[in-house]
Amino acid sequence: MTEWTIVDSGTYDEPTQQALERVLLDRVAEGAIGPTLRIWYRDRPAVALGRFQAYDDEVAADYVASENIDVVRRITGGGAMFVQPERVITYSLYLPADRVTDDIRQSYRDLDEWAIETLQECGVDAFHEPLNDISHYEGKIGGSAQRRTDDAVLHHTTMSYALDIPEMLRVLRVGADTLSDEAIESADRRVTRITDHTAASRSAVIDALIDGIRDRHGATERDLTDDELGRARTLVDEQFGTDAWTRQL
Repeated sequence: MTEWTIVDSGTYDEPTQQALERVLLDRVAEGAIGPTLRIWYRDRPAVALGRFQAYDDEVAADYVASENIDVVRRITGGGAMFVQPERVITYSLYLPADRVTDDIRQSYRDLDEWAIETLQECGVDAFHEPLNDISHYEGKIGGSAQRRTDDAVLHHTTMSYALDIPEMLRVLRVGADTLSDEAIESADRRVTRITDHTAASRSAVIDALIDGIRDRHGATERDLTDDELGRARTLVDEQFGTDAWTRQL
């Protein structure tokens, strides 16, 4: 059985982050690497747009342009996510297809189970909410999405650690009409943050997530290779950094 590895290093912009998703999914499919956990570190705020979403329906275009916020279409479905360095936690799992159930609904539960258990150990009463959410009784903490090929599965999850909700409402069109106290209060009821429920630092939560994978699978840590980063940078130029990709819908 191929050994698990953990990538817990490297700070990149959103186009590079999204390109790395395709690179590492392909590397697993090729048999070049085994099951892998990657923790994301971003250099600035961004929007990760779902694969099938229309840009103009989801993003406050004038605002993101004025604030230099990257908007990048990802290779997975689902909704638009506003992300901020130090204020969200994003992780990806890259797995051989034969290690993931064909039952999509069950796979979301299975692949986020260790993260939910980790949050519980950190004092957050988190639970899985079908199909693909990590929730608390006060609101949604995070959401997951997947991309499957014949030979590999990508499963990634973004959780709100200390997300700036008023800023989220400025960036996403859900808040385009008004930034009233009522709109913020409504968003607060739908979204809850890890910091609302624990004093654990973001780095402590990330360390706990890594320990959870290591304890379950005996994983070892590694850095991205020059080849992986080179492939990602090529994909940024050809796809993920282009308007043709991000604004195609």
